[in-house]
Amino acid sequence: MKRVVFCFLLAVGFPNSLQAQTFTIADIIVDGYQRISPGIIYNLLPVGIGDEVDGTTSAQIIRELSQSEYFDEIEVAREGNILVVTVLERPSVAEIVIEGNSVLETEDILDNMAQADIAEGQIFTRAALELIRQGIQEVYSGRGRYGAAVEIEVEDLPRNRVAISLEIDEGEESRIRHINIVGNSAFEEEDLLGLFELGTKPWFMFFSRKDRYSREQFTGDLERLESYYLDNGYVEFTIESTPISITPDRAEVYITINVDEGNLYTVDEVDLAGDLVDAEALLRAAIFVRPGQIYSQALVTGTEEIMVQFLGNLGYAFAEATGVPEVDDEDETVGVTFFIEPGNRTYVNRINFAGNLSTADDVLRREMRQLESAPASNLQIEQSKVRLERLGYFESVEVETEEVAGTQDQIDVNYDVLEQNFGAISFQIGTGSRGNFFLSSSLQAANFLGTGRTVGVGVNRSRFQKGLNFSYTDPYYTADGVSRGFNLFAQEIDSPWNVSSFNTTSYGGSFSFSYPLSEIMVLGFDLGFTHTELSAGFGSVQEIEASPILFDGIDSYMISPPNLNVFDGPVMDSVLGNVADLRDDQLQRSGDLGFVDKFGDSFDNVTISGSWFRNTLNRGQLANDGSLHSLGIEITLPGSDLEYARINYSNQMYWPIYGSREWVVALRTNLGFGFGYGDNGQMPFFSNFFAGGLIQGGGQLRGYEENSLGPRSTAGARYLTQNGLTLQRGEDGQILRDESGNAVGLNNDAGYETTVLTDAAGVPQLDANGNPEIALAVQNFYLDDDYDNFGGNILAVASLELLFPVPFLDDTSRIRSAFFIDAGNVFSSHCTDRQRLQQGCSNFDVGELRYAVGVSVTYLSPFGPLTFYIAAPFGGENDDTKTFDFTVGQGF
Repeated sequence: MKRVVFCFLLAVGFPNSLQAQTFTIADIIVDGYQRISPGIIYNLLPVGIGDEVDGTTSAQIIRELSQSEYFDEIEVAREGNILVVTVLERPSVAEIVIEGNSVLETEDILDNMAQADIAEGQIFTRAALELIRQGIQEVYSGRGRYGAAVEIEVEDLPRNRVAISLEIDEGEESRIRHINIVGNSAFEEEDLLGLFELGTKPWFMFFSRKDRYSREQFTGDLERLESYYLDNGYVEFTIESTPISITPDRAEVYITINVDEGNLYTVDEVDLAGDLVDAEALLRAAIFVRPGQIYSQALVTGTEEIMVQFLGNLGYAFAEATGVPEVDDEDETVGVTFFIEPGNRTYVNRINFAGNLSTADDVLRREMRQLESAPASNLQIEQSKVRLERLGYFESVEVETEEVAGTQDQIDVNYDVLEQNFGAISFQIGTGSRGNFFLSSSLQAANFLGTGRTVGVGVNRSRFQKGLNFSYTDPYYTADGVSRGFNLFAQEIDSPWNVSSFNTTSYGGSFSFSYPLSEIMVLGFDLGFTHTELSAGFGSVQEIEASPILFDGIDSYMISPPNLNVFDGPVMDSVLGNVADLRDDQLQRSGDLGFVDKFGDSFDNVTISGSWFRNTLNRGQLANDGSLHSLGIEITLPGSDLEYARINYSNQMYWPIYGSREWVVALRTNLGFGFGYGDNGQMPFFSNFFAGGLIQGGGQLRGYEENSLGPRSTAGARYLTQNGLTLQRGEDGQILRDESGNAVGLNNDAGYETTVLTDAAGVPQLDANGNPEIALAVQNFYLDDDYDNFGGNILAVASLELLFPVPFLDDTSRIRSAFFIDAGNVFSSHCTDRQRLQQGCSNFDVGELRYAVGVSVTYLSPFGPLTFYIAAPFGGENDDTKTFDFTVGQGF
């Protein structure tokens, strides 16, 4: 409480009353100040040395000093001709302590207090503190916490200071018990309440906050209600009142909305007015409102926006289009006139970029479709923004235009970008079937040193791959967007996990060019050479190399076991034969030859490829609108060792739900077909398509092991040794024996035993070549009873997703979550008889598709996209499945 004291001192030379006498101020003395400098006080005084003091001066001094709110007490006195002003300063705020708050951030409360001049180091004003108490309670009430209370304590501290303590009891959120709309007749209350974000909560929505009252949400609901009536012809609709009742315990809220619907109005006539800038036909084409329609404010607003956009594309950047309804209450009609104010035609003065800390300015500028010094076009400005987003270099791109100072027809276009990590370390870590661990990595800079060029270096060394790869692409080899690139590689690859065993050693390179056909379409060409050496390895599957086959070094066989004991029958030596003379049926070999048997194991191929892209995605990574279509054809030129072709089509399509890019339906498809021509008749197996798992650039089908779907191979076979031995003979033809008298075999892994076919007299029968006719006693054993995937020449994979915002995150630009259902498989049009019988290999068959449902999350990490998923596969039996997996360097 402020106390102002008037002191009329009776001293030597001082009259009985200050008001009773006038005098001229010879000096001014200020006393009692501590923190406030005397200079500030002197400046506040309405009088100075040499001024006359009369009966009203003291009141004037006190009033001026009081208005500064620096002082609690002010005394004005006179000592002779000296004016004495004594003050008692208000205390300063030494400390502010806030406790009990969780809904409101402490920093927000302190900022609001500072705006009321209550902050540490400031002068303490009790009245302002009371206003802060009321303001905090008002904010809590607006958030549905009517029971919130604020207790304020002020503690006096030494040196004329105070400490302020705010103890906040936020209370519980008041729940909406009922919302009642009164006065509606055109629409059912249930339909109107369906427009609201607020309302009573259904019993099954456990985590919903629909019934938590919020003033901001309630205001938004009222605006939606009003818009709904205006969009359905009720031009004079008004909300008369919205009384809110609170239960005594402040736990529940009852809301009543009183409305006056008015009458239903239809459109009478539609016209244009103002300066149409020779674009009347174009502007009339933009009118959505038609005579005879039920009046809709949404159609009027949409027409205004389209007209402004059309005028903006013509260079009128500050054009305005306003639809003015003229209501005829008697006929219950509305006439709508659109007034056009184009303003001056504007030109672009400068295009500026901000935020590109690493990316060179010309990389952004070459994507511009809006040019400097040209008429400003909203379409070209927006198109330039989309092209920047599609680069994939930026997390966000914002654009704004501002008028050039001192002009009426020039604007600057300012693009503000936020760069993201465009250097990606792509690697996969995980386990394949039977616990096989794998690691694959590569490094790619999509915006190398900010030049816009792509440089990739792949160094792979793992259990199944060794390789070096270098690639380079310049997307603007020419100024009009023709790109050029090349790729060099050398690698040695053992078959990946879950793929039939083989090894390839290859090297080669390629040159590529692409040509823009339009803003959204690109045509590409590639010419390459590859040298490949194929090694089937030990125990190769029969589709690669027919089996059973002999072990290396086996070139003879024993026709009959020897009998040197006369008591066991006639004495007989072993007879050796040449393995090369045996027929396939005698060796129990299948008639189906393997790939190596047909085409050898070393190939030089020259390939030419063509590709077509159509891209309308709204951004390069984690797109949520638009589509991407890609068609590629690869063919080896005639004269190559392997003559074949591959065709692949893939797409991505996104459809935002209700115009929102938070909830999006996404569809991805990957289709492939390969075939041989000329003497080959089939595509080489090491170029087959595969499906299952997170296969980068292939048949991604979550819920299954990598490469595990589709046709499988037939395990390789070897001969099983029984009791016989292929015996060694000396130069004299006699059977060699060891120290124990046992016969010495040529190879204990001879693998088979034969018996000579004889006639009734026991004389061996001979074939046409003079060799003994034999009956084999052969048994085969299979080296691997787990049939690995062999891939196929037909690929069909698709994924349908519902993208949804990640709960509890405000910024979802770098993270995506989705519910998904994947479907697909790999098929073969060249299944062998063995594959059909043993593994169910088939041509394309809808009944053989595999499916998986689940949820996935993709995050743009500094290393590239990081993807996790949980899936439940179904649709087949005996498949290699997995319910969880992750990958770094690729996303869905």
